[in-house]
Amino acid sequence: MLNKFIIAIALLLSFANAYDKDDLKELQKSGSCSACDLKNANLSDLNLTGADLSESDLSGANLSNTNLEKSNLYNSNLRGAKLFNTNIIHANLKSANLTAINAKGLVLKGVLLTDAKIVDANLTNARLWRLDLTKTTIKNSNFKGAAIAMSKLDGLDLRDSNLEDTLLWKSSFKGSVLTNKECEHIKKEGALVDTKTKCLKD
Repeated sequence: MLNKFIIAIALLLSFANAYDKDDLKELQKSGSCSACDLKNANLSDLNLTGADLSESDLSGANLSNTNLEKSNLYNSNLRGAKLFNTNIIHANLKSANLTAINAKGLVLKGVLLTDAKIVDANLTNARLWRLDLTKTTIKNSNFKGAAIAMSKLDGLDLRDSNLEDTLLWKSSFKGSVLTNKECEHIKKEGALVDTKTKCLKD
C-alpha cells in the first residue's frame, strides 16, 4: 500500500509541475500565448519574435537559444528558467520574476525591466546592453564575465552580487552600494560613480 501511495503522490506532483498541453499548442500555432501555463516546457531553439507571453507561467521552462526579440513578457514568471544564449532584445520584462534563472550567455539589450526581480540569478558571460536597472530588484546574482554596457545601475545595493571580470563600458553606478573590491573594479573599468557611491568593507 505504501508503494502505491508513493507512486500516486509522484504522479500528482508530475502533473502539477507539467505545462498545459493546449497552451503549448497555442504558442506553437500562433506564436503567442498570454496568461498561459508553460512551466517546465521545452521552448528551446524557437523563434518567438514579437510573442505575447505576458503574465504567463514559464517557471522552469527551457528557453535556451530562443529568440525573444520584441516579445512581451510583462509580469511573467520565469523562476528557474533556462536562458542559455537566449536573445531578448527590445522586449518588455516589466514586473517579471527572474529569480534563480540560469542565463549564461544571455543577450539582454534595450529591455524594459521596471519592477522586475533578478534574484539568485546566474548571468555569467551575459551581454547586458542599454538597460535601466534603477527600478529593478537585484540580489545575490552572478554577473561574472558579463559585458554590461551603457546601462544604469544607480542606487542599487550590489554587495551580495558578483561583478568579477565584468566589462562595464559607459555604465553608471551613481549612488550604488558595493564592496571595496567591486568599487576598485568598476573604477578600473571607467564606470560612472559619484560622491553618493558607497564602497564598503568586503
